[in-house]
Order: sequence, then C-alpha cells, then structure tokens
Amino acid sequence: MKIVIIGAGKLGFDLARVLSQENHDIIVIDKNAEAIGPIADNFDVMTVVGNGASIKVLEEVQVKTADILLAVTNNDELNIIACMFAKQLGVRTTAARVRNPDYSTVLPSVLSYTNFGINLIINPEYLAAQEIFRLIEVPTATGIDYFAGGKLSMISIKVAEDMEIVGKKIAELNLEKYTIVAVIRKEEVIIPNGKTQLLQNDKIYVLGKTAGFHNLNGLIKLKKPKFKQIVIAGGGLITHYLVSLLQTKKNLPEIKIIEPSADRCRTLSTELGDCQIICADATKMEILDEENLGGTDIFIASTGSDNSNLVACMLAKKKEVGEIICEVSREDYINLAEGIGVTAAITPRLLTVSTVLKLMRRKNVISVNLLNTGEAAMLELEAEPESPITRSYLRNLKLPPGVVIGSITQQGNILVPRGDTLIQPGDRAIIFALRAVAPKIEQLFHYDGVMA
Repeated sequence: MKIVIIGAGKLGFDLARVLSQENHDIIVIDKNAEAIGPIADNFDVMTVVGNGASIKVLEEVQVKTADILLAVTNNDELNIIACMFAKQLGVRTTAARVRNPDYSTVLPSVLSYTNFGINLIINPEYLAAQEIFRLIEVPTATGIDYFAGGKLSMISIKVAEDMEIVGKKIAELNLEKYTIVAVIRKEEVIIPNGKTQLLQNDKIYVLGKTAGFHNLNGLIKLKKPKFKQIVIAGGGLITHYLVSLLQTKKNLPEIKIIEPSADRCRTLSTELGDCQIICADATKMEILDEENLGGTDIFIASTGSDNSNLVACMLAKKKEVGEIICEVSREDYINLAEGIGVTAAITPRLLTVSTVLKLMRRKNVISVNLLNTGEAAMLELEAEPESPITRSYLRNLKLPPGVVIGSITQQGNILVPRGDTLIQPGDRAIIFALRAVAPKIEQLFHYDGVMA
C-alpha cells in the first residue's frame, strides 16, 4: 500500500515508524528539512522537503497513485487543503489532523468533511478526552476499549497488593464472565493460560460483556468509590473537550481547572461555564493543599508538558488522591508514570495511530487498538466466507504464537471460545495479538480466493 504522510512532527514520526514496520510504501513530506532528518535516518521511507499542500509537490510524488494520504501537520488549514487537493488528484482515502474546536466540534458526526475530500478527521486531543472520560467511568482501570458495538469491554487493570487475585493462578479464579487475554509484567507481554500466576504490579487485560462488567465484581471485588471533585491541571484542548463530555453527565462532581496562564483562564471561564477556574501552577504543593485534594478526588494532569504532568501527579500521589490520570506524549513514559503511582497514563499520539491503522485494513477488520506502548493490539475481525478460520475447529487451527481469541459474537450471542468452537462466516472475534503476528491472524479471517 502506498501511503503519503504530510508532516514530520511527533505524530508524523510515529505514523512513519508504525507503518514502515508493516512494509508499506511510505512517502513523508515536510517543508522543514531538520524535521525530516530523523525519519529518513531511522526508517525505510522516502522523504521529500516541500509544502504538502502544494499541488506541484503532490504531483512530483505522484500522489494520484497513493492509496492513502495522511495530513498531520500542526496547521489545521494546511491539512484540510492538502486533503482537498489530494482527493482531486485521485487519492482514494484521505485523513486530516484537525484540532481546533472551531473546525472539529465535540460532536464530529454533526459535520461532514466528505464534501471537501476528507474521509477521516483525526483529532488527538478529542481522542484523549474520550479515553479519560471512559477511565473516569471505571476508576480501577488503566485503560478501556469497547467492541462488538459496545456489547464487549476490555479493561486493563494494575494488580494491587490488596486485590484478592494476587498470587492466584488464572485457573483458580473460576472466571465465567471474563477472559484474561494478556498480562504485562515488567514491560514483557505474556500470553496467559490457566497456569499463569498473577503477581502484584502485573497489568492484566480483561475482556467481558459490558453489561454488569464495569464494577468487576467477582474478579477484584473492589467497591467503586464516589468522588467529590475532579481537578484538572492544564487548560488546553484536552481539558476543553473533556469538560464538555463531563458536562453531559448527571450527578457530576465539582470540576476545578488549574491553569497558570491568566489569558487562558479568562477564555476557559467564558467557554466552560460552571467549572471553577484557578489561575495557578499545579506543580506546586501549596496549590494542591489549598484545593484539599485527597482520597475522594480525581486528579488529571494535562498541561501539555510531560515534566509538569509527571511532577503534578507525584504531588497528587503524596496527597493520596484516589484516581490519578496522566497525559504523556511518549510511549516510553507510560511505565515511568505508572511507577510513580499514576492510575492510568494516556498517550494521544498512540490513540491517534490506532485510529489511522483502521484505514490500512481490509473491510473485515472492524477495529484496531494498540495496547500499552504499542507492541500489542486488540483486533475485532469478521470472518469472511470460506476464510481459513471457518474451515476447522479452533483446536485444529495452527494459530501463531502471541495470539489469544478472547470472544466471538455469533448471531448476536457472545461466546467464550473453546477448542471445539467453530467460527462461522460473519462471526466477529475479539483477538489479542502481538503486533508482529497481527497480519497473520488477519489473513486467517480473509478469503483470498485460494482454498487450502
């Protein structure tokens, strides 16, 4: 697949890294030669110094032969124009990074950009706000995703000392409603079986029906806390989108935003209405003391600076805050954040890459979600008629190592797969897979016209 990426910033770098690993034909365009350098040095891609919104530049790289164009510069207008021109020149699928709320509303479905030649609007800040919103709904989780039209949830949990599952083998848990599809231990991904013992500080990924799932009763037996206030450090776009989502809820705790910029505070007070805006620095302990942070509160760090976010979270941890969510820009900071006691760390760029990956897949790939630092993924796949996966019972199929089939949706019913399960055409499966073997499992669900 030929893919053109316009923009060699942090998001462009991540996209080039992930997509080049999948052996796509990648062209990266940026007018800044210094920004292009690290991509050219590290990845097997073609790089071009130039304006990605220039028809001349697009014609020079023969953009009309591209399958996908991704415009991900920091300039919304340039991204929109680049997609418009690319579509006119014959590109099948285009995606534009659009961050400004004036262009990208909190209800993206209200606006259609297809008339302008854009197939997908990418908004990393809105994706991050959605993720934080979901995490607030499930306080013990370090991450949450939905599958099968929302009927299934996958929640990641860090195994704490006071949880009843510590030291137990998975077979001893007698799980009926849930499947543990993966365990991450000291940055190593483990494909679990019944003999796998769960240890303190493991991160486990649990798949189950959404209905009655969120309290995780029967698995960890923790009571869902009631929070008195949500304190957000930083008044940027993520905060803007998050508060808009939170204000749709009933019985909402008090929301406070701590932002050091007086100008930004004035803007927030106009835009966000009922929130309490505090013009101060959240990396100072005396500020958190004044807000009486404690065990019945949620603290979210989204200042736009990794250093400030990590420091603010460390201070919140000292205040024994019940739920701490930290935004980090780099995947290798996730483990650092969790090491200082953060409940969940979110990476907007990783969420964005997951969204873009869906564009690269066949129609039977319903969703792709990168996990942890991106070395593994959850796939939702639909079995095509006569595909290899439908030709035998699961026990007889040679699934590649690093794959767990977590659930199957068959005629509207959700099944826990067993060795004697036969996947039917049209069934949808939720699958955990190491990224290196994900293409192989995708191939099992696809019919390429050749019968075994």
